[in-house]
Amino acid sequence: MSNQTARNERGEVHGDQVRDLMAALVRAVLWPFRWRVLAILLMQVASQIMLLASLVLPWQLLQVLITGRSRIDGWVPAVNNHGNKIAVLIVLAVLCFCAYAFLQWLVKKAIAHLSATILGHLNKTRLVANHRLLGKRVLGVVIGALSSTVIAVLFCLVIAFLHPLLALLAVSCVLGLVMIVGFYYRFERVQKIQDTLQGNVLTVINVSFALGFLIIVLDYLNGTMRPLLTLFILLLGMRQLMAASVNGLVNFLGIIKYFQQINMLLLPRSQQVSLFSISDFVQRFEQATLKLWLLPWLVECNYCHRDPEIIQCRLLYGRAIAHVLVRDTDSNGSPLYVLLKCYVSARENEALHEIALLSEVSGYCYGVIPTVPVLRANGRLSWCSFVLLELGDKPPQWKNSEERKPWMNELRQCLRHVPLSNKVVTQYAATFASLPERMRKIKASHFAYLTQEDNQRFQVEHFMQLWPLMIVEMERLPKSLTVQNPSSARVAVIGNHMLLLDWQGWVYDTMGAHWPLSAKLHAEVLEVISGQWESTDIQQGWSEFNSPTMAANYVALAARAHEFCQRCHLHNDSGALNMMAGLVKACEAINLADEQNKAMVERSVEY
Repeated sequence: MSNQTARNERGEVHGDQVRDLMAALVRAVLWPFRWRVLAILLMQVASQIMLLASLVLPWQLLQVLITGRSRIDGWVPAVNNHGNKIAVLIVLAVLCFCAYAFLQWLVKKAIAHLSATILGHLNKTRLVANHRLLGKRVLGVVIGALSSTVIAVLFCLVIAFLHPLLALLAVSCVLGLVMIVGFYYRFERVQKIQDTLQGNVLTVINVSFALGFLIIVLDYLNGTMRPLLTLFILLLGMRQLMAASVNGLVNFLGIIKYFQQINMLLLPRSQQVSLFSISDFVQRFEQATLKLWLLPWLVECNYCHRDPEIIQCRLLYGRAIAHVLVRDTDSNGSPLYVLLKCYVSARENEALHEIALLSEVSGYCYGVIPTVPVLRANGRLSWCSFVLLELGDKPPQWKNSEERKPWMNELRQCLRHVPLSNKVVTQYAATFASLPERMRKIKASHFAYLTQEDNQRFQVEHFMQLWPLMIVEMERLPKSLTVQNPSSARVAVIGNHMLLLDWQGWVYDTMGAHWPLSAKLHAEVLEVISGQWESTDIQQGWSEFNSPTMAANYVALAARAHEFCQRCHLHNDSGALNMMAGLVKACEAINLADEQNKAMVERSVEY
């Protein structure tokens, strides 16, 4: 293994790749739009100057109140008396702060326009609505890192002009902070380091303040004390310098975290940069290497009995998860198939998620053979987390996205039957919000920015009146096990029976949530419910509904409500607004059917 590959596997700083990415960003993003980027940076600098002025002017106001004099004496000839000085200082402070807020708003708008221009300039077919939103966020991280650097340099120059020794101390603090981040850096820890930096920004500023006061005390002892206004500006400059440095580090780590998104969204294909060379994880699953370590390891750990044979190896999810199908022979000479799933260290949580569920429902049968794989073993190696599943005595046949569509109803029926312990249900309910809880978070204020014309066109007011009723209706539905994205789940078929292989994305939520919308939604729901309607266990969950058709109406409404909540959460308001009419129509149809059923019951009672 090369030294570069070894460094990549240990998660050290990928300096060459980061430098290449920065150079590519300059060439493809910053330089072609350099005047816009320069305008954004100038607005950022101007906003910081306005912020500094809005903080210094109240100090001058305090000085006027105490001594009757300030630094603005002589600046404005008409200001002579005490009251006029106070009025001018208040007006200037308010104007500076308003200018700061206005410039910050302009910066956000400028970044949004620049993002739209860059994404339009690239004209990539993959840039759908959600990608454009992500592209805007990623570009904001890039511009934020650049802006924070410029602001830090600006305040460093201000401090150096007023107090060179304090500027040297400030630079030492920033370099120390960079060295600490570099020491603890691992690629999989980027988010944790960002959270730590953001959560301790006040601690960093307070430490710099303490060291700054130490310099001021030394000045006092040496008789070189600066004026109070100068000291106040120095401390404010130190604060802004450290805050900008922390923000710059957070945004720089964000660039590394969004490395692949930057490649996809901001860079032309010819200039894209790969963060990793072929990693040790991928090398271990190459054909020549896999047999050398996997087969002896399986036998040594007693996971296989004798003469195991590798049938197939697949790298999935961006080569972050490996599926290896192995054929073993049991003591009677019969074949036995096992599936080894290996997760890179960054996806260890997904392995733990899968282990938690399979530990409860391993080997569950919905038919002749186990529909849920048998959890044979699990653990962690130095370079990955693994899960070993026992599949049976027949080889599974993998299904691609088109081939697994006919099996979706059977998958949903299986998940509906899988028994879950109260421990697992409680654990999920405490971690993830259910559909009714997510619905309650959406308020009318979410669409308050719409004009009166748009409100009328999308029936927003009428929709928000029905929204609490929909929440009540969703609470009537039973909950069941499902997977977050069943249409993309890895599915295999053994004979005429379906086997789900992805159990790391399971959820326990209202029936219908996470159900993909389609023109056949109601028919798909009705088929699943009708096939289980006579079951005693299922009937208990649907006791409030008179027929499978009525229950299917509620489940279809839940699927639409879930998609509506998802779009609101992702700020895809245009998609959410377009769903309102359909949700209103579905809710009114359900209410009408309920009223008709009640009327029929009342008439039957009278007769």
